[in-house]
Amino acid sequence: MQRSNWLLTTMTSVLLTLPVIAPSGTALALPVTTEFSLSGIVNTPGTFNLSSLQSFTPVTETVTYLAGGSTVHQDFTGVPLYTFLTSPGGGGGIITTPGVSNDILRDYVVVTGSDGYQTVTSVGEIHPNFGVVTGSVPVTPPPPVQDQSLIAYQQANPPGSQPTDLGQDGFARTTAPTDIRGGRYVSNLANISVYNATAQSQFGSVGGGISQSFALAGQITNPRAFNLSDLQALGQQVGTITKTVTFAAGAGQTTATFTGVRLWDLLMTQTLGGGGVITSSAKNDILNKFVLATGTDGYKALVSLGEFNPNFGADDIMVAYLQDGQPLTSSGFARLVVPGDWRGGRYVSNLIGLEVLAPVPVPAAVWLFGSGLVGLAGMARRKQRGNFGASVKV
Repeated sequence: MQRSNWLLTTMTSVLLTLPVIAPSGTALALPVTTEFSLSGIVNTPGTFNLSSLQSFTPVTETVTYLAGGSTVHQDFTGVPLYTFLTSPGGGGGIITTPGVSNDILRDYVVVTGSDGYQTVTSVGEIHPNFGVVTGSVPVTPPPPVQDQSLIAYQQANPPGSQPTDLGQDGFARTTAPTDIRGGRYVSNLANISVYNATAQSQFGSVGGGISQSFALAGQITNPRAFNLSDLQALGQQVGTITKTVTFAAGAGQTTATFTGVRLWDLLMTQTLGGGGVITSSAKNDILNKFVLATGTDGYKALVSLGEFNPNFGADDIMVAYLQDGQPLTSSGFARLVVPGDWRGGRYVSNLIGLEVLAPVPVPAAVWLFGSGLVGLAGMARRKQRGNFGASVKV
């Protein structure tokens, strides 16, 4: 199945999960869900219900996160999100482009609730060959899979008590065990879509070589260029971070100490940084964004805002300019460092671009697709152009 062939299924799935728009433009809460659709660059898109999820070997994890002003501590049982996307009983695998190095690391998952609430998860953070594990760890032997994002269908509160269904949270919801807040625990699951960010990028290969600067672009208040002195000045203003990490690289592994500025600080600092991510009025819209990094050879990988936003994921993802106290030399003046990954696929070197992006817009054809739904589609398009998923999650 080629990328171009999933448009029809995507259009159908998106229509079925659009929030209902009242004449005033206010999204109305939809009923508790009993199924969700899967669309995008997967081999077997379709509709899935509780029985579909129960056909997988269940996984139970104990999680702790903040929700509102309270701390939630409970068990969730369900299917690992990555397992669901890649198993025959689920998505049947994520479609990649042959010949593109680690193309899977350009992919992201958009999770939508029945009220239109949306969040983004990078495939890199749930892929067992890259993320999944919290913190830097020895990689020989490979670390055990843990802290997996689930499509959960049971809960137990407190942990170890008799499990129940999810009640008003629908038949299924997603979890984000490494997050400190519950913003990416999307309840009343209505749609999961997988996309590739390549076509959204304005940066391509410049033929390789050593980078001297990179551009910060996309949905950012102050798009600008950075060179080494810019990063050093930012570090002097907001403080630098130093992390010792161990990650697999090729057939071996690397242990190194990197120093640089937090990616979050680079995006959000008003004077010497990007000045802030542009968001809409949608609840937690910052969680519906990702950063796509590009190197001089055109290599790309992305991280979700939820991974390193200090209010949610809080991973110390950084733009490093020193390795073991020395300039990066062959890695360019700066590279992306993702301490939570046990493989180095998202350690993008020779940076030329960092783009803050949101999920691809719904194709215009979607709004005209489907007998009897043209009126609703037209109204939704007028109300939501440029702000898909802007309904408020309560």
